[in-house]
Amino acid sequence: MEIIFDRRLIALDQNITSASQAIELSGTLLPRQQICRPEYITAMLDVYKDFGPAIVIDSGLAMPHARPEKGAIRTGFSLITTRQPLHFGHEEFDPVSVIIGIAGADADNHIKMIQIIAALIESDIVSFLREEHDINAVFNFIHNKMESSLC
Repeated sequence: MEIIFDRRLIALDQNITSASQAIELSGTLLPRQQICRPEYITAMLDVYKDFGPAIVIDSGLAMPHARPEKGAIRTGFSLITTRQPLHFGHEEFDPVSVIIGIAGADADNHIKMIQIIAALIESDIVSFLREEHDINAVFNFIHNKMESSLC
């Protein structure tokens, strides 16, 4: 299984003013790397409309996604950080400043993505990203966590 994540899937310190904009930007990075079709972005937004803050999975971190059949082609993820924290409507975990948009080509790959995100949360990715603004350092941090979580 190949999980696609590279520097082109990172956008740091974005001037975004709403949860929907953050979801859309995280999704927009995915088709550029042939991870999903453009309609997957609409499906990610629909999940947020239908389930609201359920995509906020930890303090300061949201994980927008959609079902594989909604346009996922391969498995990968994007990462954006926001200049100003955003409110997604989660009572415990708002505000959000880290958005990891994921796409899994099938259910098994979707689960692998969840394992990677869990490893990033355990590594306190949100605090790391508050202090680190260099794309190469961010990429290396995440890549190392990916390798260790998939072993």
